[in-house]
Amino acid sequence: MSAAAFLISSNDVMAAAEAEVTINAANGLDGKEITEPVSWTILKLDKNGKPGNTPAVQEAAAVLKTKLKPGQYQVLGQTKGMAAKQTFTVGKEPVVRTVTFGMAEISIKMITSKGRKPVKEPIQWDMLTYVKGQPKGGQLVHTVKAPTATFNVPAGGYVVRATYNGTTADLVVPLKAGQSYEYTLNLYAGFAEAAAYNGKKKVVNDVTWQVVRAKANEKGEHELVAEHTGPEPKIMLREGKYLVIARYGETWGKEHLNVMAGELSKVKITLGKDVGMPVVASN
Repeated sequence: MSAAAFLISSNDVMAAAEAEVTINAANGLDGKEITEPVSWTILKLDKNGKPGNTPAVQEAAAVLKTKLKPGQYQVLGQTKGMAAKQTFTVGKEPVVRTVTFGMAEISIKMITSKGRKPVKEPIQWDMLTYVKGQPKGGQLVHTVKAPTATFNVPAGGYVVRATYNGTTADLVVPLKAGQSYEYTLNLYAGFAEAAAYNGKKKVVNDVTWQVVRAKANEKGEHELVAEHTGPEPKIMLREGKYLVIARYGETWGKEHLNVMAGELSKVKITLGKDVGMPVVASN
């Protein structure tokens, strides 16, 4: 085989190993296709998922059409002060991708207190729109139940509400278009162990427990935080001051409780029939 024939054959193999790649752009706010030129940069990712320094492709076009060898890539698009990126895989088949601008990505996990490892059990994550001065007034956008949640949403202000083990915490997050955010939500939680006594004798039957805010509202009512039924509950609570109310039959009792993040607080309640039970606010 001549050198020229070998060179042609090699070029044919190289070309056959590449796949056609088409990338267009859309606006995340209305979903419409962007028709103005976009500055595209494609970088090949190494085995650790890190982009290389030398672009595989750089071009300005509304729709990018190119050919790439098999592998993992990251495309970055920039237009009108907005930026967006996307990771994609190239194999043998043609690749078509839409990069959405005006979006932001947030990934969030939880620790119960400082120094603790992230929670591995499922957490309910609710993402709501943020309404200034109305922490509970936002509209639900997405819900995810997993140890770590990832949301892809239009830029703006949001509240991420996490519910775990009967405890809820909110995090306000302002998100900018084209940006990726990683958050770790600290629940600042501790645990409370409670036991009820009838005189000196511990009550081993089921007791009804209520944990309320220590400070009453303007109506003189105490906000309910947690409820439990059992002889000796172990309750997760956020750091703060509470009242623990125990009820068994016609008897009841209460004690103050101060919860510190990462610590276990124990409370003993003596039951009786005295008047003066705290008024618990109804939801």
